[in-house]
Amino acid sequence: MNSEAFGLGHPMTAQTPSAASSGAISRGEERAILTITCLAAFLFFNSFGSISVALPTIQKQFGNSLAEIQWITLMGVVTISSLSFCFGRAGGLVGQRRLYKIGVALYTVGAVLGALSFSFVQLLASRAVMAVGLAMALPMSTALLAESFASDRRGQALGVFASAIAVGRMTGPAIGGFLLQAGGWPWIFWMNGILGLFVSVALIRLFPGAGKRTREPFDIWGSLSLLSGYPALLIALTLGAEFGWTSRAVAGWFLLAVFGLGSFVWVEARVARPLIDVAMFRRKILAAALAAVVLSHMITNPIALCAPIYLQNALGVSAVTTGLLLAILPLTTALASPVSGRLADRIDASKVAAVGLVAAVAGIACYAALGEDSALWMASAALALLGAGVGFFTPANQKIAFASVDQEDYGVLAAMLSSLGTAAGTIGTTITVALMESAAGPKLWSDPATFSSAQQFAFACFVPIGVLALLIAFNSRPGVEPTAGTARL
Repeated sequence: MNSEAFGLGHPMTAQTPSAASSGAISRGEERAILTITCLAAFLFFNSFGSISVALPTIQKQFGNSLAEIQWITLMGVVTISSLSFCFGRAGGLVGQRRLYKIGVALYTVGAVLGALSFSFVQLLASRAVMAVGLAMALPMSTALLAESFASDRRGQALGVFASAIAVGRMTGPAIGGFLLQAGGWPWIFWMNGILGLFVSVALIRLFPGAGKRTREPFDIWGSLSLLSGYPALLIALTLGAEFGWTSRAVAGWFLLAVFGLGSFVWVEARVARPLIDVAMFRRKILAAALAAVVLSHMITNPIALCAPIYLQNALGVSAVTTGLLLAILPLTTALASPVSGRLADRIDASKVAAVGLVAAVAGIACYAALGEDSALWMASAALALLGAGVGFFTPANQKIAFASVDQEDYGVLAAMLSSLGTAAGTIGTTITVALMESAAGPKLWSDPATFSSAQQFAFACFVPIGVLALLIAFNSRPGVEPTAGTARL
């Protein structure tokens, strides 16, 4: 492997975050860091779509029920959401660079084990290993970018990173379908393992040390209580929409969630160095940034559930055309994210984030107006507007959030952004299903006209939530101005 082609010919020496953020590392090293973290992000998010495409084939081969097979996907969502908080704090203890390398390595090992699986239990266990690696690596990705790039270039780096995530989401189903047809579902895991190995080797060259480490106690009891309550809540919300809120299994998960999260609140109020420092939320700018993340994910993530059903059942679009139309959203996100990042480096980042929120809310409003007889161009325009809004909002909002905390809290903040967004998306999807079922009744999934009407009702209810996010963005944030010497577009 020619490492110099990726700017790795001169590996970084161990530096403090302050040196990195002040521009002590070279532009070539910055490009190398951005290249590798973006490649890893592309790989991670591509795997969600590619593995989802293979689920029907996996179900047929192993003979499992649909409820069992969905744990392959649910495993990733729950693990990433719940463990990210713990690893976000652990990054400061063991070193963010070291934890990132370990996470990518675990992901790679899990992918190889998945390709070699001969039973569903083995495959599920390998998926768990991949998910733990993701929970380690994802928070460290944005934390390392925020640490390595000077403030006047940080927005651009975060924008390119967000674009890589969007491209991974967009190409996942297509790449997964090609590999599935070419050699079967194990090829999907082999691809993840091979690319993961490449990224792991590159990271060893790029980050030879552990990175800055802090000496402080780790909140073990808080972590254990969070790991019992938070996953239980996500599982209950996911299964409740499918099996009913009165089922014993869902009720059991909710009871475990109440016990675990209640214990977590009790523990966090009594430890000297909590897993999540409540004092961070007293910072007005940070609280606004996190609130905007939660509300935006809540109203945008349900599109992933509703849009495919609406396009195929209500508008009568073929599966191939549906796939192409759904790709519009991540495509526009990928195009808008780098522009947002560069603008956030030049002008007030809060204004850029607000523009993104306006576009996203407008996209939700347009989608809420779609009916059974709507033209395809209207659906395409709504998805494009929503995708562009997300692309403009995310990098600028992340830059605002990182500017509001000390560098020692970058890992925790990155974990918050990732975990809260995932949880809010799950909650938003659950609320969407509940609203649609309350409006339509038993004909919801069988009658296209009923589905369209129920979808209109649900997303119309989300528009005020989007407006609330806008009010928070406009009223809670002073301007975040770029530093002197900002690079020009």
